[in-house]
Amino acid sequence: MRLRQIALVAKDLTHTAAIWTELLSAEICFRDPEVGFFGLENVLIPLGSDFLEIVSPVRTDTAGHRHLSRRGPGGYMVLFQCADGLAAREQALAAGAEPIWEHDKSGIHATHFHPRSLPGAIVSVDSMEENDSNYQRPDSRWHWAGPDWKTHKRENGILRLSGVQIDSKKPEHSLQLWQNVLNLPCPSKQRNALSLDHGIISFTKSESDDARLVAFQIEHSDPKRVLDRARGMGLTCDGMCVQVTGVQLEIAQGTR
Repeated sequence: MRLRQIALVAKDLTHTAAIWTELLSAEICFRDPEVGFFGLENVLIPLGSDFLEIVSPVRTDTAGHRHLSRRGPGGYMVLFQCADGLAAREQALAAGAEPIWEHDKSGIHATHFHPRSLPGAIVSVDSMEENDSNYQRPDSRWHWAGPDWKTHKRENGILRLSGVQIDSKKPEHSLQLWQNVLNLPCPSKQRNALSLDHGIISFTKSESDDARLVAFQIEHSDPKRVLDRARGMGLTCDGMCVQVTGVQLEIAQGTR
């Protein structure tokens, strides 16, 4: 299973997108009109061949608005890509997961699951083609990023999206739920984590009763460039991490 996209929720879409595009030296590749169905507007920003999405509610009767009112801006969704979205859906349902949206059209099979099933975020498990054995390819299809996302990729050093961190009061319990629903293995050398094709989901302890998506990681060919830019923007940096718009960005050294 591939970590293909994470979504943040923000009150001011334009301002938040401007911060991220400046920090990452990136550009917006798509604004998806279809998210209006969820009472949202959005932008997509390439992270190598993976994606950062920023959403903002345009109605008050939406999950995004409730999230902002309760928790403020920050992590909102995690989207995975796999070879067979129907099989992944059946696995999740058999494990007791609660679907809140399903999409089966033009070869795409996608399912959103309620955070009660996967504490910390709305999770989507998607496939873009029938029995897609090539989903791990960097340039594999990703409908949610629009038809022209490859033309908006910059040579900015970002290689890929490589991890997310879920904070919860009972991290072991949260991990078990995610593992049961997504059928993911645990890495042999890291506690409280699940392995992805090229990444990690880590689970950390929080005193808050609400589980939250608190951080995500990218691999970069020159992390210092991003950290220097972050300091120049007046953002708070700690080691290889930057605090920005309600979430922590972790920057790892990567190679192509």
